[in-house]
Amino acid sequence: MLSISQSSVKRGIFFMILAMLIFSILNAIIKDTTAYYNPIQLVFFRCFFAAIPAAAFLIIRRQWAIPSPIEWKTHLKRAFLLAIGLSVLFIGIGMLPLSNSMALYFSATLFLVILSYPILREKINFIQGVAVSIGFLGVLVIAKPGGDVFHWGTFFVVMGALMESAYNLYGRQLSSTHNSFMLTFLGSLLPALVVLIALPFVWVTPDLKGWIALICLGLGGGIGQLCVTFAYYHATAGILAPMIYSALLWSILLDIILYGNWPTESLLLGCGIIIGSGLMIVFYESKKRDKG
Repeated sequence: MLSISQSSVKRGIFFMILAMLIFSILNAIIKDTTAYYNPIQLVFFRCFFAAIPAAAFLIIRRQWAIPSPIEWKTHLKRAFLLAIGLSVLFIGIGMLPLSNSMALYFSATLFLVILSYPILREKINFIQGVAVSIGFLGVLVIAKPGGDVFHWGTFFVVMGALMESAYNLYGRQLSSTHNSFMLTFLGSLLPALVVLIALPFVWVTPDLKGWIALICLGLGGGIGQLCVTFAYYHATAGILAPMIYSALLWSILLDIILYGNWPTESLLLGCGIIIGSGLMIVFYESKKRDKG
């Protein structure tokens, strides 16, 4: 019979793998819809409907908390970062194979280290610096900047990862006074309100299939984020880190099934380098917390 800790770890792993599958499917929806809808419209649906699952949990658990005036400033920073970050990320996803965009998006782990000092005043040590340098080598392997044509999709995905990393670091700053459901709710609703200003200028009325895709994009994003929250509730970051990279496997499978895109050698090599550097950072942080 499994012990409670073993059962908890297995639930954490399950929720993280499920979240990565959901996010990979959502990326396929984004890739298919960018040809018909402006990224701003996609961001609105992705954020607005993602707030609904978090709101449901806040109602059930009665964990509503009104941010202080100082905290609202940070929330607004997060809102603009995610609104812009998702917009450029969606453009990049529409331009690249699913597996390439997911592999490049993993550079977010590296940006978390780089931005930790200017945002949280956390110093970067030697091991982290080496891991980041190795990771960006993997990005270059995938992007192949020395080729005949620079692919703008690569630039947009990496910029999206950069902005989402800043968004997540500001979220970490707020985590001491906010529960995870409140952070998820405000972190989804406020970016939707930001892009709502520009939405009338780019709005395209969806047909029935479009409404289903756009609403699923938002609800799926909210459910996926809740799965990530549940995963970290049941297991530690060190255990869950390898599970996050299952998103690449899902993306490769979807790329092959939906678009007939098989992974290239440069993609697999670059991905291996990025994943290795990311795991180096996560495991180092886990050891540091255990010693502390």
